[in-house]
Amino acid sequence: MREIKNVFANVLFWTGLAVLTAAFYLSGREYMGQLAVLFDGQEGEGPAIWIEVFQYCITAKNGMMFVPICAPLAAGACAEMELRSRYALFSCCRIGKRSYCRKKIWECVLPGGLMVFCSELLVLLLAFVRFYRFSPPPDGSEIGGIIGVILFSLGEGFLNGMLWAGAGGTAAVLARNPYIAYALPFVTFYVLTVFQERYYRSLFFLSPKCWADPVYFREAASKAALLIFGGCSENFDFGHVFCIGILSGMCAVCFRCFLGAVKRRLDLM
Repeated sequence: MREIKNVFANVLFWTGLAVLTAAFYLSGREYMGQLAVLFDGQEGEGPAIWIEVFQYCITAKNGMMFVPICAPLAAGACAEMELRSRYALFSCCRIGKRSYCRKKIWECVLPGGLMVFCSELLVLLLAFVRFYRFSPPPDGSEIGGIIGVILFSLGEGFLNGMLWAGAGGTAAVLARNPYIAYALPFVTFYVLTVFQERYYRSLFFLSPKCWADPVYFREAASKAALLIFGGCSENFDFGHVFCIGILSGMCAVCFRCFLGAVKRRLDLM
């Protein structure tokens, strides 16, 4: 609970939130303009396009490139700064090494996850305000699907933010340079994305921009569900489950690396 209070008291958190929200929203500006022209004068007759606008904005490549930039901004370098100043030794004497390492993990990754989560929530609100008039009120059968899409999308954003914040924090501790926390996540995102697009286009899962976009995993996930469960609901997008699983696994690996890097630095002091 204390970590959450510290997050919302951090000026860098609000700065990153503003930049990321603007990046998400502006990345879908052209698409939103086309929809506004298409549905002009047809208020109350179109589908629930505000959900489509929301998903387009948060999964557009131009917007997603800002996630590894903004996510580590709030607390990515905090662990390295404490280790460098030897304040970490004082904290370890007070709460113990294991508790300190766990505390540093949450202080590093939680701001990144909450930043992306809140940013996507704001984009959802903006899309709803702008395009709700073009959509008829959803009936009872559609409400569950809409809520599911929103929750899964926000969950993917939260995990994606934690992943890049943790990657930045881990890199800073390993390199003993706090500025690496801000640079390496974006460089990694960009290099992996370009590498996949140029040389291995069929291996889309190698690109970080696909890890939080269920579109790329929808077909494979549906086939897997058909083999495992003998069938799957047409209204449920199993691509979200794949994204959640991939991001959760990568977060677990990143957290373990961060924990090991901090412990190693403490042992060397």
